[in-house]
Amino acid sequence: MNLKDKIVGLALASLIALIGWNLHETWGLKSAVIQLQHGQIVLSKQIKKNSAFVKQKLKQIKKRNNKKNIDKAIKKNNKKNKKKKQQGTDE
Repeated sequence: MNLKDKIVGLALASLIALIGWNLHETWGLKSAVIQLQHGQIVLSKQIKKNSAFVKQKLKQIKKRNNKKNIDKAIKKNNKKNKKKKQQGTDE
């Protein structure tokens, strides 16, 4: 074998090794991507669940605050009515 054949053989061997290494890395990245996608799906479901929970709690707080405001208005109105009745009986 002359030098040219040795160089060509070495180049082909290194090319095959690089292709094999590239395929191995690609396969590893594929599994990593699949795991990331699965994690993304899980996170998406969790975010949706948490968003629904937060919306429900906000509705409850809003309803509670609205009820407190209504109760305050009723009490205020009752006080006004009492004062008017007292002023009406005093006169």
